[in-house]
Amino acid sequence: MPESERPILYDRRERIAWIRLNRPHRLNAVSEPLYEALEAAVADAERDDGVRAIVVGGEGRAFCVGADLKAHRERERTAAERRAYAWAGQRACARLQDCPKPVVAAVNGYALGAGAEMALSCDFVVMAEEAEMGFPEVGLGTFLGGGLTYLLPKLVGLGKARELIMLGGRFTGRQAATLGLVMKAVPLAQLQVEAEALATALAGQAPLSLRFAKEQLNCHPRLDPKTAMTSEVDALVACMSTEDWKEGVRAFAEKRPPAFRGI
Repeated sequence: MPESERPILYDRRERIAWIRLNRPHRLNAVSEPLYEALEAAVADAERDDGVRAIVVGGEGRAFCVGADLKAHRERERTAAERRAYAWAGQRACARLQDCPKPVVAAVNGYALGAGAEMALSCDFVVMAEEAEMGFPEVGLGTFLGGGLTYLLPKLVGLGKARELIMLGGRFTGRQAATLGLVMKAVPLAQLQVEAEALATALAGQAPLSLRFAKEQLNCHPRLDPKTAMTSEVDALVACMSTEDWKEGVRAFAEKRPPAFRGI
């Protein structure tokens, strides 16, 4: 398939997998093929032992504007088709959230609806200062996904989550950083550099330790303190049996950066 027709572009550079939404003619509006290809690309990055971090971005001037409303207008979907479409989006977001490797979203332009959901499903978001994010679904007579009704109150508090979801206003990268929705807002010209620097830093961490950290943090709201402590002990004991633990200890003693191998 020609590159221009692929809904997702995948490129591995050293230890970073770059995944790009590739429907620039539709501002990367989502479709079932895009969702499925994104899910498959993340799975490919998971299986590749040489990949230590993932960056997800958008081709053209948008990250993703959400649903392709033009496609939705073209024909009426059956009830089964509507459910399949909704679950395709949920699976793609869940794949980003559950990926054992760290995932960075590089938001270059509009991240609306499903685009915002996919971006916030990543572990870190770096956003262009003037890019816009928002959750317009309620104002369009539809509804959001990606677990955002669960995730957003965790990120910004219940009151602010109500405002963002129920009123559907847009906000810039600068505002998103102030709200704590994104890690950093930077000038558009610096976005790729910042995303790569963050992914490179993550790629230098111990892979198994990162996986345990992500799992534990994702489970945090469902754990009581004693269960969390038990899980931490299990993770620590598991780490202490690895070659990476030994390498970390040696590197500390030798005052050099560790060279982790994920074993």
